Amino acid sequence: MDPHSIAALMPETDGHQFVFYGDCCSGIPGAPFASNFAQVNAALQRLQPQPDFILFLGDHIMGAYAEEHDLKGQWRYWFEREMAWLDADRVPIYHTTSNHNTLNAAAEDVWREVLPDIPDNGPPGQEGLSYWVRRDDLLLAVVNTSYSGLGGPGHVESDWLHSVLSAHRDARHKIVAGHHPALPVNGYDERPQWCIARSEAEPFWQTLVQHGVLAYFCSHIIAFDVQEHQGVVQICSGGAGTNYGPGGFMGAGEYHHFAQAALDEKELRLQTIDADGRIRERFSHPS
Repeated sequence: MDPHSIAALMPETDGHQFVFYGDCCSGIPGAPFASNFAQVNAALQRLQPQPDFILFLGDHIMGAYAEEHDLKGQWRYWFEREMAWLDADRVPIYHTTSNHNTLNAAAEDVWREVLPDIPDNGPPGQEGLSYWVRRDDLLLAVVNTSYSGLGGPGHVESDWLHSVLSAHRDARHKIVAGHHPALPVNGYDERPQWCIARSEAEPFWQTLVQHGVLAYFCSHIIAFDVQEHQGVVQICSGGAGTNYGPGGFMGAGEYHHFAQAALDEKELRLQTIDADGRIRERFSHPS
């Protein structure tokens, strides 16, 4: 192995090896976040072997918060420049909506235009925003926590998710991904600003518990955090490049990173890798 390579965790048996990260709020040439994101991506390119797929947990671009930059231009820069290194035919990337990506109905329309390959199997009104994919024995359900029709950022539905999980009860592994945490991270518990509205978070979480979901992957808070509740693990990774989060700054001890996972019939194993290519944290949980 190349001495500059970073060794990926690998499944011990037939399984899945993937990367997840989010919150770079980039897409603008020369912006500070673009430099941070480039460093994280440079470290990711050193991972060997490369992942089976990538899960990007939202806030790809600065979005409508940067009014002087049009949304399509930000997305074009994100895909054509910042992610030009990725062979998406070999390593597919699954995207989640978010407050920066899909702040309003107009931004949702742009999302659908620039991401036309997202499966059109979401709930009514959220086609192309929420969706599910099946990778052999793994079900990935991607929920939309920013739908304008439900009130915008911090809201999520559970009926469609229940039906998807019911239809794929045969999947050995079930994971769900969205942008906003359901459980507060690092004490940021204001709802729906920093996590899903309470009236919707509770039925959402019970849906995960009822169907034996292994983990809920999210970002939004600029941190790496893992917590278990009723047998389901919430995994937050918001370190792809944004410099600030709740309160205006990245919290003490946090760092820009991507996270890499190996999933097999025995367990889920994770490691976080910072922008310098150093392994910073590890976690495992029975699958």
